[in-house]
Amino acid sequence: MPSDRLDLEYSPSSAAREPERSLRLYRERGDTARRRLRAEESVPYGDRPGETCHVFPADGSGNPALVFVHGGHWQESGIDDACFAAENAVSQGFAYVAVGYGLAPERTLPDMILSVRRALTWIADRGRSYGVDPGRVHVAGSSAGAHLLACALADPATPRARSALLMSGLYDLTEIPDTYVNDALGLTRATAEECSPLRMPAPRCDSVLLAAGRHETRTYLRQQSAYEAHLASSALPVASHVVPDRDHFDLPLDLADPATGFGRLSLDHLGRVTSPS
Repeated sequence: MPSDRLDLEYSPSSAAREPERSLRLYRERGDTARRRLRAEESVPYGDRPGETCHVFPADGSGNPALVFVHGGHWQESGIDDACFAAENAVSQGFAYVAVGYGLAPERTLPDMILSVRRALTWIADRGRSYGVDPGRVHVAGSSAGAHLLACALADPATPRARSALLMSGLYDLTEIPDTYVNDALGLTRATAEECSPLRMPAPRCDSVLLAAGRHETRTYLRQQSAYEAHLASSALPVASHVVPDRDHFDLPLDLADPATGFGRLSLDHLGRVTSPS
């Protein structure tokens, strides 16, 4: 594929409708959640650059947690943009944790995967102090965050999650060295292969929900289908959805929102079925 065409395939904004609006809503909704809810901000879960999280504790004890890992092509965004679903999650009885992991070029992709592993280990070890039952940790990630979770949960040293919701992820990175995305990442072909979930064991969780918006590039949709087949071959329960009238950027905004179709689907996957209002 010509390099300019390959760049478009790995540029979600080439198929999205209003990406700037969606990105603005991430920050606005997150800022609102941090004002309205009890939140512990920039809590360190490790000692590497960027290893902090925003924690929205649950009331009482023994509650489930929804852990969210943000996207941004491994080189943009951060935890302040990852709190947009906190109000929805907390209203459904979840604690909510927005995980940071540091960004390229200062950090390598293997560094980021290790950071997400550390975050999940920290939640398993320290979750009870935030009202979380460590056996009821659910994870969700979008774009780069979906990829990082798939990698982290493939490692047997990572605590098992109850479920994983992976939105608009890339699961085969072998073309990334030929794209503009690699200008910051600096992946070698060998590292791209090593960091591809399609070449790893299935995530260690009870079930996986894969989702992408209809307004997505063919490459992202193709990779979702390939990863679905990979997980199905491992006997891990997996469901895959292409959501109408959503794209790479606005799909995550529906997470845990009972007023939207995908939000209800995500809540069903999380085990908190909410009737449409």
